[in-house]
Amino acid sequence: MKKRLGWLAFGAVAFALLTSASSPPSVTEASWQRSEFGTGSFGTITIPPATLNGACEYHPVLLGAGAYVRIFWKPPAAYPDLADALIDVHLITAGSPVTTLQGYPGTANTTGTSAGYTTDIPATLLGGILGFNTQFQVDIYVTAAGWKSTPVSVKANAGLIAGVGGSCTNL
Repeated sequence: MKKRLGWLAFGAVAFALLTSASSPPSVTEASWQRSEFGTGSFGTITIPPATLNGACEYHPVLLGAGAYVRIFWKPPAAYPDLADALIDVHLITAGSPVTTLQGYPGTANTTGTSAGYTTDIPATLLGGILGFNTQFQVDIYVTAAGWKSTPVSVKANAGLIAGVGGSCTNL
């Protein structure tokens, strides 16, 4: 009797498996089936950076008052418009850029053509007159459609008292 019940249970399980495999569940109204397909793609824009085309210069002027840094640069060929440039100036403390210089006019102090621009960045008044080894970094980005290139940068040091020993370095 036990043997017969075992074979009967085995037969019932086999029948259930065969039945479910041969007749999959029917399509309901809750399914997501469409005969139309869509395609799409996404990507990123790679914007080439500007180029520093000359060594930057530190100008202490009169006793450091009115000191400025002059940067020589040009945009990439695909972005010749000065409106595509963004210039950030950061004060540097302990070797790291910590704050953006407030009130800097951006490209307002820039002259030239797409073959080469010159931008003058005013040093901070206190740093220019007193020195205190004040450092700042200037980053020039090229922008388009909300994207920014990697920056080209220069770092300036106001030097000792009245701008003596002031310097600028292309990074």
